[in-house]
Amino acid sequence: DLLSAFRQDTTKTRYETFEQLLHYCRRSANPVGRLVLRIAGYEDTRVDVASDFVCTALQLVNFWQDLGRDWERGRLYVPLDEIRAAGAREEDLDRRCLTSQWRSVLSALAERTKEMFLRGREVADLVGGRLRLELRLTWLGGWRVLERLEGRRFDVFGQRPELGATDVPLILWRAATWRLGRPRRPALEVRSPKSRVP
Repeated sequence: DLLSAFRQDTTKTRYETFEQLLHYCRRSANPVGRLVLRIAGYEDTRVDVASDFVCTALQLVNFWQDLGRDWERGRLYVPLDEIRAAGAREEDLDRRCLTSQWRSVLSALAERTKEMFLRGREVADLVGGRLRLELRLTWLGGWRVLERLEGRRFDVFGQRPELGATDVPLILWRAATWRLGRPRRPALEVRSPKSRVP
């Protein structure tokens, strides 16, 4: 799966639908989580599914975070059908201008990304030892980057939103006060990141 995703990256620079993007994440991100779990001695369907959601969410956050950088390299991971539906234009990215239409698209994608984070959150409760803490910190780090993106209204051209020293106390506090189970949140309809498309 990883090799297949690497090969795809050399030829594919656009994704028509969110489902196609999830299919790419299934091969590029999810295997990394599975490998970590196997190395740690975990082989359980429930853990695997939760891990897949988190890995996909982390990959998606990276796409939204690196929109500007990817565009400069000729890549765009925002689904084309959603760009067209919102009336956003690729020409705006050439001008390094994030219009209200682009913000609308990215805001909707961020909501779906949040739901994937939440659906996979229990992976950090289903493992033990040092891995539990590491996965909680990883989850919290990804969630924090998404918060920063939203706080900047997804403007990635002025400055790439990323974690810094000022985020450490908040992430550590959230890790220390982590509650088992999935936090309550209005449900959004999201298909599994394992979904396949032709």
